[in-house]
Amino acid sequence: MRRKSKKTNVKLGQTIVAERERAESDSERMKTRKKARRRKKTSILIVILMLTVLGLLGYMWMVEFAEERRSEIDMGETVEVRAEIVDEDNRGKMSLRMKTYIMELERALASRGYVVTRVTLPTGMSRELYVDLEGKEMYFKVNLDRGASATAEDIAKMIKYLEERDIRPEYVDVRVDGKAYYK
Repeated sequence: MRRKSKKTNVKLGQTIVAERERAESDSERMKTRKKARRRKKTSILIVILMLTVLGLLGYMWMVEFAEERRSEIDMGETVEVRAEIVDEDNRGKMSLRMKTYIMELERALASRGYVVTRVTLPTGMSRELYVDLEGKEMYFKVNLDRGASATAEDIAKMIKYLEERDIRPEYVDVRVDGKAYYK
């Protein structure tokens, strides 16, 4: 037994084009297909570009993480910090970058006539330090992201400014380039 085939809406003697609102020419159909291909290629290129950018960011993060791990493992005999280091979090380890920064800051301040007596690693802050100088009652808040020589220059300027005006603050904040705050 044969089953009856599905009925179509096309009547005898009528073409497929008749069901459409209007007939497309071959050139219009080709243009439409080209546009669709271009859109597809463009979207594929955008996806590839986004994946490449994400891959590069992931690679940069991995390199930085590996370098940080290496610096923690290679605790340097080459980097020698003379100041007392107080760790408020009791982390027990310091990165090579932090030690290098403290050493550079000690050198930059020594060239201006100041001696660093103590460096405090404050609780909950990974990129900031509190620096005490010999003969000064105040301490200085510094940021590792700034250059040590620029920080030392700002510290020297603030000491001069405060001594001229006979101001004795609790601390001086020199974390922002070219600006300082005291309290």
